[in-house]
Amino acid sequence: MRILIIRHGEPDYAKDCLTDKGIEQAAILAERLADEDITAFYTSPMGRARETCAATLKKFADKQAEVCDWLHEFDLMWENPDSHKKEMTWDVPPDCWTEIPEMFDKEGWYKHPAMSAAGMGGRIQSVDEGVDKLLEKYGLVREGRHYRVVKKCGDTIALFCHFGAMCAVTAHLLNISPMIMWQGFNADFTAVTELCTDDRYGRSANFRVCLWNDNHHLADFERGQLSAK
Repeated sequence: MRILIIRHGEPDYAKDCLTDKGIEQAAILAERLADEDITAFYTSPMGRARETCAATLKKFADKQAEVCDWLHEFDLMWENPDSHKKEMTWDVPPDCWTEIPEMFDKEGWYKHPAMSAAGMGGRIQSVDEGVDKLLEKYGLVREGRHYRVVKKCGDTIALFCHFGAMCAVTAHLLNISPMIMWQGFNADFTAVTELCTDDRYGRSANFRVCLWNDNHHLADFERGQLSAK
């Protein structure tokens, strides 16, 4: 099974929509994805993600996207215990979060008092449960930290969302703390991330990252090797 996780195009955050440049980026992305055999589309309820998804759906006339609330931007803020300032989870100074051992644990990070006070536990659990419920549709049932393969699946699905959300989803699939993803990884506008099941073990499977932050379609467009129709 393949999961494509796609960040939205350049946004106007205040209006929660794409800018003119973002609209162009989404059209270029659509050309890239047009030849993919995508079984199903899922999108954040937020405008910038839905607009990006809609551009690709024009290439798949028989498809519609399912809106998933758990793909909403992970936009809770916590109070930095050192500065006492409200911060996004991906904007924490390294001399703060790296010195808190719990931040490296898949469950421990949101049990830290400051994270717990911000409601991080409930929010990340909604993401984890949303991912697992979705994968059950494709024959993968979560058991501990791996998936039991009820039926083999070669489908490709596409998730259109946001930096914070895509890191949270990926962290769950890799069984690591999302703090590692938020602080250590980057994702540009319309970048594509690909995760695939490792199917060597019969009735059990885990996910591997095959591609991260790939936006070669934008470079191809600049070189004239890809058009946005």
